[in-house]
Amino acid sequence: MLKLPHKVCLSMKVDSFSDHDSLFAGLAKRVGARLLLASTSEVYGDPEVHPQSEDYWGHVNPIGPRACYDEGKRVAETMCYAYMKQEGVEVRVARIFNTFGPRMHMNDGRVVSNFILQALQGEPLTVYGSGSQTRAFQYVSDLVNGLVALMNSNVSSPVNLGNPEEHTILEFAQLIKNLVGSGSEIQFLSEAQDDPQKRKPDIKKAKLMLGWEPVVPLEEGLNKAIHYFRKELEYQANNQYIPKPKPARIKKGRTRHH
Repeated sequence: MLKLPHKVCLSMKVDSFSDHDSLFAGLAKRVGARLLLASTSEVYGDPEVHPQSEDYWGHVNPIGPRACYDEGKRVAETMCYAYMKQEGVEVRVARIFNTFGPRMHMNDGRVVSNFILQALQGEPLTVYGSGSQTRAFQYVSDLVNGLVALMNSNVSSPVNLGNPEEHTILEFAQLIKNLVGSGSEIQFLSEAQDDPQKRKPDIKKAKLMLGWEPVVPLEEGLNKAIHYFRKELEYQANNQYIPKPKPARIKKGRTRHH
């Protein structure tokens, strides 16, 4: 029997359509709810069309190191639409582009958290390849507003949710370094295999059909994220990172904690 690495199996299961997803889909059918799939710009792979609109089918290496995530999300979209056609469940699919903001996990390995953490700690900002790869970053509140607008709409086809303001990774590293006021150097490492060279959403559809577009300026959002990371590091350094207890609720003579 073929045994796949745990991370590969988990990625394919979570990013495609797991048993839990099937239960949610069944629940949506029973109660007449709409089902939201948080898809990703990674379905476009390393795109040969720029910017990427929803009718672009993508350019994905199905056996590359990124394939489990990319293909998992593509399969998830396929299964959602198959379920919609078969069972009549309303489906909404958001293709989410790079998103950042406070409460990101500091060690999640994404470029925003990596750069902020490295800059705050005085470590080299690690750029893979030349740094000429481009990305478009949106602030988390813009994404949330886009998801709400999508769920309240009659748009059943995929919709890009992202900020079309495009920057190179090197520009982004320098921007974060400057906002932090860090003396960190920028360190160039070997380019990752199949790393997309360009990534920028075409959001004409979201503007037209949802009345949505991002409004938070990049620097404003980054300053909020930097402030959050700085506070987290201070808490950890002072050994004071203790979650605040929620107030107890008194009901029928009992104390309940939620």
